[in-house]
Amino acid sequence: MKLSKLLGKNLREKPSECFLQSNIFMIRGSYIKNVASGIFSLFLPAKKSIRKIENIIREEMNNINGQEVLFPVVMPATLWEETNRYSTVGNEMIRFKDRNDSNMVLGMTHEEAAVHLAKGVATSYIQYPFMIYQIQTKVRDEPRSRAGLIRAREFTMKDAYSFHVSKNDLEKYYEVCHRAYERIFERVGLREAISIQSDSGVMGGSISHEFMLLSDVGEDKIVICKNCNYKANIEVFVKNNTSLQLNDGLSFEETVEIINGCKCPACESKSIYVSRGIEIGNIFQLGQKYTKDMDMKFVDEKGESKFPYMGCYGIGVGRLYASICEAHNDNYGPIWPISVAPWEVHICALRIDNKDVKEVSEKIYNTLKSDHLDVVFDDRNSSAGEMFADADLLGAPIRIIISARNLNENKVEIITRDKSEKIFAQVDDTLETVKKMISKEYKKLNFND
Repeated sequence: MKLSKLLGKNLREKPSECFLQSNIFMIRGSYIKNVASGIFSLFLPAKKSIRKIENIIREEMNNINGQEVLFPVVMPATLWEETNRYSTVGNEMIRFKDRNDSNMVLGMTHEEAAVHLAKGVATSYIQYPFMIYQIQTKVRDEPRSRAGLIRAREFTMKDAYSFHVSKNDLEKYYEVCHRAYERIFERVGLREAISIQSDSGVMGGSISHEFMLLSDVGEDKIVICKNCNYKANIEVFVKNNTSLQLNDGLSFEETVEIINGCKCPACESKSIYVSRGIEIGNIFQLGQKYTKDMDMKFVDEKGESKFPYMGCYGIGVGRLYASICEAHNDNYGPIWPISVAPWEVHICALRIDNKDVKEVSEKIYNTLKSDHLDVVFDDRNSSAGEMFADADLLGAPIRIIISARNLNENKVEIITRDKSEKIFAQVDDTLETVKKMISKEYKKLNFND
């Protein structure tokens, strides 16, 4: 990609309506454009990164025998009436009537659609267990959509649904999926993500976990024990501590004051404290709630008719993308992990009007592309300051700076976005040097690339 052809207009100043770093940099760097409250269009850099995240998720779901399917965004209300959720889910679900005066909904989750797809098809125990998943648009009428992609009204989600002949089989697969989620967050550069006990809420079921990125800007309250491995969201902790009196109107600081120093439900030490977090994934053991409500059955090995057990596993792709930006940035822009960066390499050609600079820059750009590296080339006749500012906003992990001064010594400067490594390489050694640096960047993610 040549930057002169890239659609977008970078901003030098912070947008007044933004308060999260991820939202600020995504607006400033022409990743997203606001269409309405909580609704965004994506420019190419965001689309490329999100596609990479989706592919990582897809690989991990396929590795645990997931089958990719696709459910509709628009569904008849009758599907949701079977589980009584049409009337019990609040205003966050968008309801409307079609031209035939039939009640319809926009999908905010797809448990009913998953059961509908499998019902009458998975009729024998021989077909179990199985897991189906999709990466699909969801619509949720968020009342507080003010944090960019972290709290959007229209968003992309990976949701998966597993079906099992027994509770024990569900529990085993639940652990398999838990480990797959850990691999996903590791691969996208969020090794600091933690798994906590959570409340199932409107999803139903008994056991559930949320994956959280600890962050000062997170809206979720997480209770953690310094003495043991106990981690839970605030709802679960309060349920286990019935003597606590917490109301919805309490500020974070007031909640901290009440809970800090409470007794841990696991080890009973008074080492509890409260932190903030951003939810980046969740998993639920739904049990038989949806299959019973929708009368989905299979025949077991004894010829008896049974209701399958279900698990549900979600990741908000856009929220995950924005959370990566929240965790990896400096004062100048995102520092994308190489696995999700819109481009692996960013070429800055200083003084493109110089014949040697132009010739060498084009040669290196074409060489890297021919070796299937993901590279963007700033071919504009801009000042060094403008080029570097835009490169910082795009956040490519590796930057090649080509200047007349360095070419006098037949060298180019290669530097990582986080400034941890800088090399002056011979022009002819650029490709091999860059490939070695890319390999190092993948090793930082602690997985086999």
